[in-house]
Amino acid sequence: MPKKDTAPAIPDVHWSEDMTWSLLSEVEKDDNRLVLLGKREKKENTSGDSKITVFQRIGAVVLPKSYKLNLTATGKAVKRKYDQYVALFQIASYEGLSDT
Repeated sequence: MPKKDTAPAIPDVHWSEDMTWSLLSEVEKDDNRLVLLGKREKKENTSGDSKITVFQRIGAVVLPKSYKLNLTATGKAVKRKYDQYVALFQIASYEGLSDT
């Protein structure tokens, strides 16, 4: 049986434009990029962090108040937004390829 999260729930996150750019900026940082997007060059080392650890680390920067309440829920909120943008990018890329 999975563990139940006993930490307080975080409020709904309403992503502003600034928060979105902050999220993207954090994803681009080398330590985070290596885990989430992979290596640019073969010689780069991976950090050994899990993706959820990276999402929690990003949450500490982008959603500091929520992070103090519940780091697990904050990591999940960041992951949902990240996944949403990845899906949008994949759709846009696919549509761009089919137009050629």
